[in-house]
Amino acid sequence: MATLHFTFPSEVLRSQAEIRAVVPDEGDDCAVLWVLHGANADANEWFDDSSIQCLARERKLAVVGTSLFNGFGVNMAHGARYADYLQDEWIPAVRSLLPCLSARRERNYIAGASMGGFAAFRLAMNRPEYFCRAGSLAGSIGMPMIFERFERGIQPGHDDFYHAFGSYQNLVGNQNDVIAMAKMRVAEGMAPLLYMCCGTEDFGYALNTIARDDLRHMGANVTWREGPGEHNFVCWDRMLPDFLDWLEGRSE
Repeated sequence: MATLHFTFPSEVLRSQAEIRAVVPDEGDDCAVLWVLHGANADANEWFDDSSIQCLARERKLAVVGTSLFNGFGVNMAHGARYADYLQDEWIPAVRSLLPCLSARRERNYIAGASMGGFAAFRLAMNRPEYFCRAGSLAGSIGMPMIFERFERGIQPGHDDFYHAFGSYQNLVGNQNDVIAMAKMRVAEGMAPLLYMCCGTEDFGYALNTIARDDLRHMGANVTWREGPGEHNFVCWDRMLPDFLDWLEGRSE
């Protein structure tokens, strides 16, 4: 596997976009897992804190991540236009630099951890033509509920919520509302298959089960996994082999 760490000039972000990747040494039309990190992290999180590189090598799977900092993958109310970057620039730019990566929907997947789980599902629902499957590791999928609970003082969070979304209204009934977008994609027959996992001691466990049930209520196909653990890659790393099996259709 080739290990890559580079930047490219992003017209959308008006800065250098950071990319971390592992790519098979041989072949083309490589299956790709695009990954998004959690809050207070960057493109290195998946590669430094999990066994994804070893697992990808075994499966000849390319893995590509980028830095969103605490932008939640949205066009921030006070900050960068991460939604436009992810939806329109990130993947085409990386494919132009790494032409071995497959452009076929059935060989492209996306996943995110924590904040990145929300960003991954949001991107998958806004660009369903890109991905056949999407995964969330204890993701903040039900962001409207999380934001509302944060404002009431019963949910962990910071001013980053306001910087990203501005207000609760910017999370409901629009492209930031993953549940509502899932309903639309199901109706169109374009909803990616979804995988959600969470540790049973995670502070977000209950909210993840609610988001799972809401997505299923909208008609989405959701595979759910849980096990002992808290909100970190110590827990999630144990679930990665099963997640990658699911990507390959070997675990449903």
